[in-house]
Amino acid sequence: MLLGLFLLLFALRGTSAWGQVRKYSVSDKKAIALYETAISEYHYEYYAQALNTLDKVKRRNAQFVEAYLLTAQIYEHLQQFEDALQENLQALALDSTFYPRAQFDAARLAFYSQHYPEGEVLAERYLLKIDKKDKTYRNAELIRESCRFAMWAVRHPVSIEPKPLPSTVNTRYDEYFPSISADEQTLSVTRLLPVIGRSHREAMQEDLYLAKRPSRDSGWHEAHDLGEPVSTPYNEGSQSLSADGRRMYYSFCNGPCKIYYADLGDDGKWSKPKALPAVINVPYVSTKQPSISPDGQTLYFTSNRPGGFGGYDLWVAHYRNGAWGDVKNLGATINTSGEEQSPFIHFDNKTLYFSSNGHPGLGDLDVYKAQRTADTLWTTPQNLGYPINTPATDMGLVISASGRNAYYASSRNERQGMDIYTFEMPDSLRPNPVSYLLGQVQDATTGAPLAAHCQLVDLGTGEVVMEVEADPMGRFLVCLPMGRQYAFFASREGYFDNSLHFDFVGLHSASEPYRQTIGLVPMKTGVTLTLRNVFFDTGSDVLKPESFTELDRWCRVMSDRPGMRIQIEGHTDNQGDTAYNQQLSQRRAASVAAYLESQGITQDRILKKGFGATKPAESNATPEGRAANRRTECRILAL
Repeated sequence: MLLGLFLLLFALRGTSAWGQVRKYSVSDKKAIALYETAISEYHYEYYAQALNTLDKVKRRNAQFVEAYLLTAQIYEHLQQFEDALQENLQALALDSTFYPRAQFDAARLAFYSQHYPEGEVLAERYLLKIDKKDKTYRNAELIRESCRFAMWAVRHPVSIEPKPLPSTVNTRYDEYFPSISADEQTLSVTRLLPVIGRSHREAMQEDLYLAKRPSRDSGWHEAHDLGEPVSTPYNEGSQSLSADGRRMYYSFCNGPCKIYYADLGDDGKWSKPKALPAVINVPYVSTKQPSISPDGQTLYFTSNRPGGFGGYDLWVAHYRNGAWGDVKNLGATINTSGEEQSPFIHFDNKTLYFSSNGHPGLGDLDVYKAQRTADTLWTTPQNLGYPINTPATDMGLVISASGRNAYYASSRNERQGMDIYTFEMPDSLRPNPVSYLLGQVQDATTGAPLAAHCQLVDLGTGEVVMEVEADPMGRFLVCLPMGRQYAFFASREGYFDNSLHFDFVGLHSASEPYRQTIGLVPMKTGVTLTLRNVFFDTGSDVLKPESFTELDRWCRVMSDRPGMRIQIEGHTDNQGDTAYNQQLSQRRAASVAAYLESQGITQDRILKKGFGATKPAESNATPEGRAANRRTECRILAL
């Protein structure tokens, strides 16, 4: 709280707001003695006794300004903001010059008490009295703007109904910082528990818990402690699951917090945690609350390291060439002189949700949304509105890959403390919906699983949207944001790339995930490979620009292997004239060959042949079969 220790010292020393030693506001010695007793009780955290003593002070001498100010501070500490406001206003009514910043505190308490019109007026009056260089000027502006926003937000509520998760996740203890896997079947939370064997009321410890469910529509099983070696006698929390749920980044706090990670083995046990390097875990400052991007290449986190805008800021680091680095502050659009907390980068790898008390809002911490336009360039944060945000603490929001289901922590129910709530995200606040491909890479000849490098490329821009590594068992999960056409490539040394095509403009949707086994063909002569991202308009032999991504990869392969010779083969379905289909398939094969030649592959290394409808890959009886038969293939003649 802004009064904090300053007001206590002020009360003890009888110091004015301008630093001049002055007498108490009254000369009643018995009242002063009682007041100093209340100060001592407050110092030792005997709050009920201190309030009782202060009540005696005010009954003896109702003009004792300090008694009202100290009472207000105690009520604020107890989060009884309405009572704190009334005591503060009484002090101002007695003498508004005795402690000029009392008007600023009154504005803040009016905001916390949801007296928004009164808070706006009090903040405006305070701003008219002080210099813009005063340390509280920006905070007073924020209170005024927050009061204005809160009045608007309450009049225009978001149509949602947050519901607490069941008792398998929420308990009588505080739960917060939810994290969800892309398939929405793994949920992790941070739980605050009493330390076993210690009776002190503040002896609490954060631990990580994990809950599972068999499908997105079923209930959550009992959340369980991750156990050793992740759990320790110290604090672990604010975790972030990778998209496939097999890696967890989290905060470990024993002194300044640091970010660690652990991997889930096939035996269901977590590996020994490892700390991220010093470029992220800077010595002597706290680095915490990680959020890993869906491709695992970018990490967002909270830190109070030097170079920020004040308090805790949001930062970003990138994983490149096998190492973490390129750490940057997210900039003044996101960060403020207040506190920015609990970042979450959605599975679309573009939309960021975070909590802050430095932007106009409804309470202590509110949740905001921003979208990335460049690495550290973001749209102006949007407050998610009421009742997603309330005067209570609301933080740690995460959203399912589909963009539909939101999970976050809120203290809106005072009897329950912090719990995990869920609600259906309104369309206006949703990120770009995302599906995902859950696949396994294997040797196309033997069926043996293969580790491989996987890339998702936007065919419209050529941008690599996601990159993931298939593990030694060939498993991978890659997120597929809606609204674009993609080429997916799986590659491994000694094998030809295998490609897939996803059209989220008009063909595919985010309603269901995709599961596929991807076979990689060993590099040898005689094999035939389908070029799934080579496109022509109906009846045309002119390559569409979306074809260049895949063909450019073939150019690189052939440039690296000067002895490689290929035959480009064109195929059609059986619709239309047979002779015309034969000629069209030949012209299309020639168009592909011409493009490769234009990129530096000599003509003598490329043959081209059209087969028309004579070699169907599937039945022509269905639209899907005919689409599969309209294809371009590459036969390897020599390596």
